[in-house]
Amino acid sequence: MKKIDEGYDRLLWSNYELHSSTLQELKALAKSWYGDTDLTQFDDRSVRDSYENSFIEMKRSGLTSNYFFAYRDQDGKHYLMDGFNRLFTNYGDLGDLDSPVYIKIITDELADWQLMHIMFRLNMWKLQGDGHWAFKPDEFFDRGFRLFLSKKLGVDIYSYKDSGWRERTRDKSDFDILTTYFRKEWIESDAFAYSLAGISALMSRETIISDIKQILKLNDYMKEPFGNYRTFLEVYVTFLSARRVIDGDLSDYQFEYYLGKLKEDTKFFNKFQKMSGTDSTRKNAYKWIREIDKP
Repeated sequence: MKKIDEGYDRLLWSNYELHSSTLQELKALAKSWYGDTDLTQFDDRSVRDSYENSFIEMKRSGLTSNYFFAYRDQDGKHYLMDGFNRLFTNYGDLGDLDSPVYIKIITDELADWQLMHIMFRLNMWKLQGDGHWAFKPDEFFDRGFRLFLSKKLGVDIYSYKDSGWRERTRDKSDFDILTTYFRKEWIESDAFAYSLAGISALMSRETIISDIKQILKLNDYMKEPFGNYRTFLEVYVTFLSARRVIDGDLSDYQFEYYLGKLKEDTKFFNKFQKMSGTDSTRKNAYKWIREIDKP
């Protein structure tokens, strides 16, 4: 690669270096950043032969019109931030691998939440409108985003697609509970996502990575430890999300604290375990958790 410029990106809140390269050179370089990692595990698409030409044209267009992005940490290690599809998938012949491409390399020392903000900005084109299911984590956190989450931020998302139903290690896909985190504070219904402003607020909070890590850890079970555990987990995650978006509260809301309070309230706990798990169950549990004092 050849450095040709440097500057500050106001949208990404960071300094960068602009490098030029050939596609062939960049493909080899980017793969070297991940050693023996099986990159196909981050892309579960199956492309039909009849659609392959369309994918080729889209990739060619991306090479012409879009930068690649990467992050270089203070140890000199690189992580691809945008360009997975153009570099790591092989749907047909792209033609001239000596064609010039350009990559912005983020050079600031950034916290995990700041890197998450950049990834959100680079993927905002996936969002289509506000309201009902506007944000779908399984579509937003795909391919290159999942690679970055795993290799740089230490977040590994479990999906049934990764292992198959018979080999599953969790009762629920992580995408299920992540969808709850990006849902409005309307506990009577589970079908309404935040608007773009709400999603942007969540993705720009200093707590975004720690929240996601905690939520995925809580989702790591094959059998519910008590009746309506899943419902209580969903209520807690909705509560946590509302604190971040609506209240702008970055306090440490640990699930174990509220679980302990639930079990201490034996009357409600016994009643809760026998509830039907419907909208009214979530509503009652949400009212209960909102009345608990902060840790």
